[in-house]
Amino acid sequence: LKPFWFKVGCCDVSSGSLTKVGNHTRCAQLNCGRMALGKVLEIALHFENFRNVDLFHQGLYHLKTRLYVQGDQRIPAIPFGHVTSPAIDQPKPKSTRTDHHHLIPTHIVEDQCTFSTRSFLIRYCEEEVELNDVGQFRIEVGLDEVEEATPLTLEVDLMFADLTSHGGADRFGEQPDVDSTEFKSVSTQTFRIHGFENGMHEFCPVVFDEFHFCLANLVIHTVLLDFRLRLRPLLWSSSRRSLSRGKSGHVGIASGGDGREAEKTQTPTVPASQNRPLSFTECIFSDIQGEDRQELLQTIEDLYEQHLGVLSDSYTKLATWFKHVCMTCLTPVQRKTFGDCVVVPDLQLPYTDSGVFTGRNLTVGRGSGKVIRGILAERLGSDIDEQTVAMHLAYDLNAVSCQIQEMWHKVLNVILFACRETTTMLRSVWEQQIIHQWGASIITDTMGWEVVVPEDKAIWDDHNRRSELKRARDGSLPGPLNIEDLSLMPKLELHPILFEQRYSPKPGSTDASFVHRALQDNLIPSAPKRYRGVHLFVLVHGFQGNSFDMRLMKNNIALLYPDAIFLCSNANEDNTEGDLNEMGIRLAQEVVNYICDWCPGSALGRLSFIAHSIGGLIVRAALPMLREYSGKMFTLLTFSTPHLGYFQNNISLFRTGFWVLKKWRKSTCLEQLAMTDNADPKETFLYRLSKTKGLEFFQAIILVSSHQDQYAPFESARVEMSNSWDTSADSIYPTMVRSLWEPVRPERVFRFDVNFKIPEKNLDAFIGRAAHIQFLECQPIMKMIIHNYSFLFR
Repeated sequence: LKPFWFKVGCCDVSSGSLTKVGNHTRCAQLNCGRMALGKVLEIALHFENFRNVDLFHQGLYHLKTRLYVQGDQRIPAIPFGHVTSPAIDQPKPKSTRTDHHHLIPTHIVEDQCTFSTRSFLIRYCEEEVELNDVGQFRIEVGLDEVEEATPLTLEVDLMFADLTSHGGADRFGEQPDVDSTEFKSVSTQTFRIHGFENGMHEFCPVVFDEFHFCLANLVIHTVLLDFRLRLRPLLWSSSRRSLSRGKSGHVGIASGGDGREAEKTQTPTVPASQNRPLSFTECIFSDIQGEDRQELLQTIEDLYEQHLGVLSDSYTKLATWFKHVCMTCLTPVQRKTFGDCVVVPDLQLPYTDSGVFTGRNLTVGRGSGKVIRGILAERLGSDIDEQTVAMHLAYDLNAVSCQIQEMWHKVLNVILFACRETTTMLRSVWEQQIIHQWGASIITDTMGWEVVVPEDKAIWDDHNRRSELKRARDGSLPGPLNIEDLSLMPKLELHPILFEQRYSPKPGSTDASFVHRALQDNLIPSAPKRYRGVHLFVLVHGFQGNSFDMRLMKNNIALLYPDAIFLCSNANEDNTEGDLNEMGIRLAQEVVNYICDWCPGSALGRLSFIAHSIGGLIVRAALPMLREYSGKMFTLLTFSTPHLGYFQNNISLFRTGFWVLKKWRKSTCLEQLAMTDNADPKETFLYRLSKTKGLEFFQAIILVSSHQDQYAPFESARVEMSNSWDTSADSIYPTMVRSLWEPVRPERVFRFDVNFKIPEKNLDAFIGRAAHIQFLECQPIMKMIIHNYSFLFR
């Protein structure tokens, strides 16, 4: 472990850090290098389970972790133990089959300072493995790291062993050859743990990169156990001559290259450890000149307030959390079985007769100095010296440390018997925190009941101005969570901003809609659902796309809603340039077949659609053929879908390319989007589709758009009136807008406008395609919607 350096010469009268006490000069900053002790902390990493969301490869996996503080030099946390939940280790009936999720047990690699969970064999999609492996680390943190609030860094490696050479995962499962398997790290997630020195109990989902999309539910516990002093080692006298060993191996006096004795004795370099104290007494009283009794009592009073108070707070916080866990996560039968193991004793110190240092009447801390000084004066008597004072302080620190250690073991023991309950409790806290975190990038406006005509005719200008203003304010976004996922939040200057417009019910409307009630309840994603059956999400790609385009959206939903099932449509992968009506027929048939196979009878609880680009039009075309499921339809979420097609009077580089492509490829789909598939506008596909029922089936309709996206006109993606419709050729569009919204209750409609920060100056950005693709690739936008609008997905 890294030794702690105690600064010499950090106190200076001219700097104001030294004060006069009587005839003596003493340090007023008790946390200066010479007076402080290093903190000893213990960290428990509890991996509750592992879930394969979308891994590409079957094989053997495990999780490898390391902890360190990165200051001027890296201070590693030392793994010293591991334990597994007794529920996993309990005896099972003898079986000839191998446990494929326990082929290699948990282990520690000492020279790498790493802890690894058990290995497990992943063969199936959505496969979940219960781990409940706990790794224990210990670290000593010096004064500099504490003062600078240096976070603890956690790295989690996803280790993978390819079993192709063993005949594949299925063959390996029959005859596992563990010794010849070689693991490699295929993905790493890094976290910063802030405030770990104060003790914490936090849930942290470990989600690896998009090419290894899997989830490990991790709970991190930390506790301050003790203070520790690193003493200065004894050194050779600096006046000795430097000695060297000759070729013969004899030790002699160092000489010059010409054989003559060096004219000057070499001055040895004084190591930095020379600045550390030789004893605990020196550490405490190195700035005191004299043996005045009141001076000693004043010093020890301050030290008791600072160090013993911190340990007492650590015990109190740990005991309070332990009581909460016992009452929340253990059943009455379990609490009775544990007996004294769940009893929380008061913090005891040698002064309990005075009632000062007990757990119920704890007054150690700032402002309790006079009481402490009186107790110490009575205990130490008149014959007091530095060694005696230091001995009593060390004894009392050790007494509290032992009680913290005992309470810490109780905590670890109980959470092993209530793994899932503890994780669920902490997860709900994390969900509230992450909602607040993402919510800082969402600006909500409540509109009237009119959804056809926008209140602001150039709302994109206002949104752009407000976005730049929000990004310019350093404090506009909240600080990181206690456990900061470095891959989760983009930099402030690149952070997308989401503008939400929600609508009020029509005057006289008395029946509150589901959406209105859901907004009032404001439930977290893991809250129990209020319906029976499964929630089926149908994800539909856009023009010249494929089912893989919607993979990231599907995976992010699956992270928070593991009970949901998904259909990533592929029925139109080779036909997106054909007739939109035929694409709708194919999608409808695909959905019906999927429901018959996976949600027969009453198994289907809700049916939702998520679509990108023209996928939203394909969904609308399929709705008339899915009328039998209209009572189950719940959410319609479209990303940049041109619901009204492409307006003829809008000219841009993309529009020019669009018309050229339409003529050259003779694409039916593009003809329909341009509403040139029939000479009579009222006979075009999009106009007839606007008259078709479908949108009113859904409980919530969310239209996501971006003015930066030139691939879908802004008003077309939002289905609202445009100021540019001032010619007779455009007269058809207002009729379409009114037809679409006439049967829909306004409180069910949400419009999201996303302002992206796209720094690249490339062709995609120039023609407006970059923002269109961002809806498929920008995970922050996906997470904002999935976390903060959980009622759409629950």
